[in-house]
Amino acid sequence: MSSVDTEVQRQSQPHLKGNMGFLSLFFSVVAYNAPLVVVVGAIPIMVGSGAGLGTPVSFICAGAILAAFAVGFTRMSKIMPKPGGFYSMITAGLGPQMGLGSGLVAFLGYFCAYAGSLVFGGVVLGELVHGSLNGPDIPWYFWSLIFWAASAVLGYLKVELSAKVLSIFLLFEVVIVVSYDVLVFINGGAGHQGISVVPLSPNHWFDGSFSLGLLFALGMYAGFEVTVLFREEVRDPSRTIPRVTYAVIALATVVYGLSSLLFINSIGLDNVVEAATADPTGSMTHSLQAFGGKVLSDAATVLVNTSTFAVVLAAHNISARYSFNLSADGILPRTLSRVHARHGSPHSSSFAVSSAGLVMLLAIIFTGVGAIEFYTALLGITSFVILGVIFLAGVAVPVYLRRHSRGLSVWSRIVFPSISIVGLGSGLVLAGINFPLLVGGSNVLATILMVLIVGLFVLGFTLAMVYRRMRPGHLCPDRSAVRSGIS
Repeated sequence: MSSVDTEVQRQSQPHLKGNMGFLSLFFSVVAYNAPLVVVVGAIPIMVGSGAGLGTPVSFICAGAILAAFAVGFTRMSKIMPKPGGFYSMITAGLGPQMGLGSGLVAFLGYFCAYAGSLVFGGVVLGELVHGSLNGPDIPWYFWSLIFWAASAVLGYLKVELSAKVLSIFLLFEVVIVVSYDVLVFINGGAGHQGISVVPLSPNHWFDGSFSLGLLFALGMYAGFEVTVLFREEVRDPSRTIPRVTYAVIALATVVYGLSSLLFINSIGLDNVVEAATADPTGSMTHSLQAFGGKVLSDAATVLVNTSTFAVVLAAHNISARYSFNLSADGILPRTLSRVHARHGSPHSSSFAVSSAGLVMLLAIIFTGVGAIEFYTALLGITSFVILGVIFLAGVAVPVYLRRHSRGLSVWSRIVFPSISIVGLGSGLVLAGINFPLLVGGSNVLATILMVLIVGLFVLGFTLAMVYRRMRPGHLCPDRSAVRSGIS
């Protein structure tokens, strides 16, 4: 195909529109990360069941691994300027078969985050209304429908509106987390003896399970990678996307590492593991009340709900854009790649994702599946899938850069990619070994879900092979320079 034909096809592709700057993109990505949920809900679990006193070090190690990955990731985002996220990057680096297989699996992972968070949102909002506010005791799914409707409307409209809503929610979350950290620090932790940095000592790195701690920590950074997915909706993507990527990783490392260190100090180094193991939620509630009083504790309870909605909305928007890109490449029906004339949003894909979420809710209601069990299983799928896709991207990025980017230092070409591949590969192996634990402890369920994930990857791999043989003119040979695609 000639360069003229390639350019004509490039111009004929559907393109999203937006005007997000650094802060809008930053808040949209961090909101998916749900920092308050991590601090209030995940850190006590990690202390009790993961790395114990070594939890802060787990976050530091995870941050270092992902920062090493980001070196090549952001470089590739500059020289391959198009949407598609990991789907396009893996296609460009490892070929269309691996790319489409990864794209379908990544789509599954983000949709599971959306659907699972809808259910969890209904549970926590119901507990807030009935347990804390003495309101009516209504089944969780009525509250889930509120989350669903709000995310459906905002996801349909221009992305800047979602970014503004997420910014407001995230601001309140950060205020609560920072307030808690400052209060614990000022008061010197349990016994008011001052903050101890002993948990950072190598003597405590292996107090618990370092491997599980690293696995949990890597999962808490989810979302940083979707910066490239919003490329067409960002004002200056070549500058903004790398800055946001590093900023998200840095913020998560500092906030999670520091908050876990202060949580350990707030209970006491000698007592925190036992307390967190016996009652993860209760131990954090006790810590919040001890240092921030009932006001801070109640505020955290309320904002866990807004944080959950932020995850719902962010995961919805990410899923819609994966659907949009798969549709633009002819994998999903073409109607899903329609762009709203006024909002510049992937409104057809957004509507499809919302509809699928509603169907999922109705299925849970009528089958009687436990809400928390369902949420746990879908969260486990998301954690495993996204880690796997990041690992493949970690392999694809240096392969692509070696072919298309000259003048890179040995650090960018070899050292940092090697660190990320080893770290992410170790995390993926651990996730596979502990997959039953990630999805709720059932070996039967874990087997079924693993078959689903692997089967979807194989389906994508096979489809790419079929398209190359039966539809060679479906996409231009240099499709990877236009959109992700199968060439």
